[in-house]
Amino acid sequence: MSGRALHAELTAVRALVAEGLAGVGDAAGAGQVWLRSACTRLTSLDGVLVEAAGVVATPVWVVAVSAVTFAVVVLSAAVAGMLGLGVTGALALPGTALLGALAAGPWAARRVHIALGRRRLGPVPSPAPGAATLTEVSEQLLRARVRLVSAALRRAGADHWTVPHLRRAMRTDPVVRRLAHADLLLCQAIDCLDRYLGDLRKDLS
Repeated sequence: MSGRALHAELTAVRALVAEGLAGVGDAAGAGQVWLRSACTRLTSLDGVLVEAAGVVATPVWVVAVSAVTFAVVVLSAAVAGMLGLGVTGALALPGTALLGALAAGPWAARRVHIALGRRRLGPVPSPAPGAATLTEVSEQLLRARVRLVSAALRRAGADHWTVPHLRRAMRTDPVVRRLAHADLLLCQAIDCLDRYLGDLRKDLS
């Protein structure tokens, strides 16, 4: 699945989720725990979709990490030389700086992915006007899940739809891994909403 096609699908999913979040948020004002839980998961879901869109190709990431590593080592070695730290210091300072850079790597990578994802997907689509019932919101979120799962499967490739292949894709492909996380959040949000509607039907019966 090409990057543009993936971004188009994620944009469509975000639009459906934004409309669903608006519908659930309007009803959650009463403080109902299931609706608040659904809102929390839908809000987190959008961030995961943005991050998935911002993942860069592995060769590009390897080049970027190599360049940063080289720069850290060279600059810290130059600082050690200017400070006159000797041979031990010239080895210790770059090593310490490199360890610090590696420790900060996951945090920095996530920020890069989010920034790129926001640029690629644009702002959160505005919800369509008109109030929807919570039943309609639940159906809308189910449609969003169909598109999300479809995008994840196409990303994994038509020849890799067996359970072992999909598990391997989740381990090796950061985009598939994030799409799986987004699907989990969406399923939880739908379940919370269905639990609320179920409780509501019991109260009315």
